[in-house]
Amino acid sequence: MSTELPPIENYTQANLEVKPVDVSDVVLDGYTEVAFSKSYEIPEGGLWVGYSFIVTGVPEEPEEPLDASDDEYYDWLFNVYYAWMNANANDAFPFMVSYLDEPVEGAFLYGSKVYDDICRMYAEADPDNADYYLSDIGWLDYSDYYAVALNVLIGGGKFMNNAVSVSTEDLGQKYAKVNDKVTFPVRLLNSGKNGITDFTYEVAFNGQKVVEENCVLDEPVESFLAKKTFYLTFPTGDKTGIYDLTLTITKVNGQPNEIDAVAKGTLIVLAETPQMKPLVEKYTGTWCGWCSRGWVAMEKLTEDFKDQAVICAVHNGDPMEIESLISVVTTHADGFPSLTINRSKNIDPYYGSFTFDYGVKYDLMIALEEIAPAAITVKATWADNEKTKVNIETTTTTMYDVEDSSLGIGYVLVADGLTGIGREWAQANYYAGSTEDLGDDLQKLATMGDYLTGMEFNHVAIAAWGAQFGVEGSLQRVLKAGEAVSETFVADLSTQVAGPKRVPVLELIKDKKLHVVAYVVNRVTGEVLNTNEVLLDAGSTDIQTTLETVSAPSESYNIFGQRIPAPQKGVSIVRLPNGKTIKVFVK
Repeated sequence: MSTELPPIENYTQANLEVKPVDVSDVVLDGYTEVAFSKSYEIPEGGLWVGYSFIVTGVPEEPEEPLDASDDEYYDWLFNVYYAWMNANANDAFPFMVSYLDEPVEGAFLYGSKVYDDICRMYAEADPDNADYYLSDIGWLDYSDYYAVALNVLIGGGKFMNNAVSVSTEDLGQKYAKVNDKVTFPVRLLNSGKNGITDFTYEVAFNGQKVVEENCVLDEPVESFLAKKTFYLTFPTGDKTGIYDLTLTITKVNGQPNEIDAVAKGTLIVLAETPQMKPLVEKYTGTWCGWCSRGWVAMEKLTEDFKDQAVICAVHNGDPMEIESLISVVTTHADGFPSLTINRSKNIDPYYGSFTFDYGVKYDLMIALEEIAPAAITVKATWADNEKTKVNIETTTTTMYDVEDSSLGIGYVLVADGLTGIGREWAQANYYAGSTEDLGDDLQKLATMGDYLTGMEFNHVAIAAWGAQFGVEGSLQRVLKAGEAVSETFVADLSTQVAGPKRVPVLELIKDKKLHVVAYVVNRVTGEVLNTNEVLLDAGSTDIQTTLETVSAPSESYNIFGQRIPAPQKGVSIVRLPNGKTIKVFVK
């Protein structure tokens, strides 16, 4: 028990009390009860209560120190250490975690010396990206999607009777149509000993109350400090605009709420909305043995949704990792494999938000019905004959007035058919040899090897510009609702490199099928508002290599806009008799 987190160097340290528990005292089929030596007053900042353990029997590293890139070390790591971990994980780790919709108040923090050592190894082997690997060292917060079987019994003190607080002060930002309804998820925290049987809430737009409702629970919340999420739905009204939304819990169990519980957010009410085309990003790596199920899901999603969504795989720690997407991975990937839709909540790439096979399909179906506050179209052509640069033209239309600089445009190049030779290109597969019923989709993984060699990797995000918050300068103007804004961006591939060996991207994508993806991103929240993609024709450039289409009378200009008698050597601009303007190249 501690008032502060133990240091990274010693996960067992605590500044209030440490209670050793012998393995013989551990109850395998129930709770192991541990009583502290005296009573402690809980300070205003709260307490950390947890436990640590040492796993015995772990295979030791080879005695001779090896270079981090040495194949002998990787043979030991994958074939000995990981094999032992997979075979003994259930017995070696004395804790139980589960997915719970409504975990109790508190964080589930996890720290591992083994994981930290691996991060340090990667940092030493790849000094250019050392900061990225070292940022994962220490305590990791899993409380958003895991609950741990650890109960703390609290006694004494004076507790409130009817008290509910809002566990987060920010409701976020939502878009909705005029004369419609909108639903905000609100997570409440029971801080009263009477629990929650019902509560009354008020909603105000720009300070003016528009809704007052009483919500009666089907099942009362009885546990002290228990959280529960409620989906509160209310009308949007008959006027478009941007509203500061305030939600207040005024009563609990018919009595005045003993806590000031106020949550704030933003509601943007739109007159019309375009079709949503979600951006689906799977975070993966060839080293990740569970990521093989993400590979299965990506192929199924591509088949089921075709042109309805933009699907791409963002790689990490393998030859397809690109530096320009590392910030996106760091921000949005909660482990590997994982997946985001429009960079909102993180879910499993196969099961999605559900517990049944291929549940991610339904997450994407839900996303297709979400409100799109902007539309974007994209065109792309090679800018030079060497195919090192791409001209990208976008047309963006927002459904509401944007007077600040909160929006931007990000670009990603997606490639199909990427291949390579060596262990780093072989997809690890932890499902190999499984005797469990994996379902129709994943069962084939059990018949495959520990490493899937000779794979063609599709939908790979292999280059990016302004990936997280949009290219600098894009959409940095006053945007009027319904007004189309066109922009041009030249994407330079010559500087893009992939993987720890920093292989030029141009080498990896040669003769591959390529798509250019463009999306509107909220620079404040990081959320993608809408996206689109276009096939980059392997033989298409916007510089014509022939003058056959140029016939008099026409007008020719040099690249400085000065009129010239005829196209000159190099690039010239020609206005044809039909009014069309083209670029021509004279060798």
